[in-house]
Amino acid sequence: MRRGRALATLALLATFLSREAGARPFGLGAASDAFGPRVSFRLDAGVGQYEAPQEPGKNPPGPEPVRPTLFDRKTTLFSAGVLVATPLVGYLAWWKDSWTGHFRVVDEGWFGEETYAGGADKASHIFFSYALTLGFQTVYRGLGKTPAQARGLAFGLTVLSTFLIEVGDGYSRYGFAWQDIAANTIGAGVATLVDAFDVKDTVGLRFGWVPNSIPDPCCRYYGYGSDYSGEIYALDLKLAGLLPRVGAKPGLGRYLLVGMTYGSKGYRHSPPWYRQRQLGFEIGLSLPEILRAAGVPETTWWGKTLLTVLTYLRIPYTAFGWQVDLNSGRWYGPNTGGTYDPGFIRYD
Repeated sequence: MRRGRALATLALLATFLSREAGARPFGLGAASDAFGPRVSFRLDAGVGQYEAPQEPGKNPPGPEPVRPTLFDRKTTLFSAGVLVATPLVGYLAWWKDSWTGHFRVVDEGWFGEETYAGGADKASHIFFSYALTLGFQTVYRGLGKTPAQARGLAFGLTVLSTFLIEVGDGYSRYGFAWQDIAANTIGAGVATLVDAFDVKDTVGLRFGWVPNSIPDPCCRYYGYGSDYSGEIYALDLKLAGLLPRVGAKPGLGRYLLVGMTYGSKGYRHSPPWYRQRQLGFEIGLSLPEILRAAGVPETTWWGKTLLTVLTYLRIPYTAFGWQVDLNSGRWYGPNTGGTYDPGFIRYD
């Protein structure tokens, strides 16, 4: 639905609000320590330096520094501001013209062939909640929170704010869908673990547009909701971070990404037998790594902004791969992710 692009904007704005937007995360812990202190992560970890016992007569270490208060004034104002603004933006952007006043629950399904968007809407929720959570983490760190506090607060704020959106949907023609809440929680959880495990340089999610020939939005079949035929969602392995973790020199491989993609085709304008759910495998360029090598500074506002945008945005024609249509079992490629036959177009 249209909310995806709005969440992307909020995520990027949240990232730019902090002076630490270009800072790299640090530390890796066990899954149970996702909200706890980080420790270094390497595949060859496990043999640490030996720490000698404290010698008699020496002073013991001093007291640990006091942890920042979780909800100080600035933190409370920011969190409350987001929670107040979310339903206001939701009403003006999505519900104003579709408000019914009656709460309705719908079962949208997940990634099945018979769902209204072939699952692309759920991929959208996962990605944008992921990006939003990382943005909130940056803001909370800028407000003086520890990494663990920032992760916990960002996760909670993302889940709660997107829950408010879904409640508002329940009073509109869209309806309340628990699958959307689950997808948002998954996205926030992935962001929390990626940060806690310090694998931002190795794993990431991206959203992008692909070339697509579709009819004008005013005349498509099916009453409301977004068309996802021109969108693609990617789960990336970044070789710049992956290769050093396995003991290999990245070389020119540092400028490449490999991973999986997902997108649906024709679900809002083509008859059922032309619709596709494309699961893909691709290789592409890591534009942030290329720009860093070209000298784009992370210490300037424009460099920080450019690198942040390209971390989350898949630029058309910068990757190619192969896709299998889960509806028909047919393979397509190599291409850039936009290949499909829309058949004939259905109109209202």
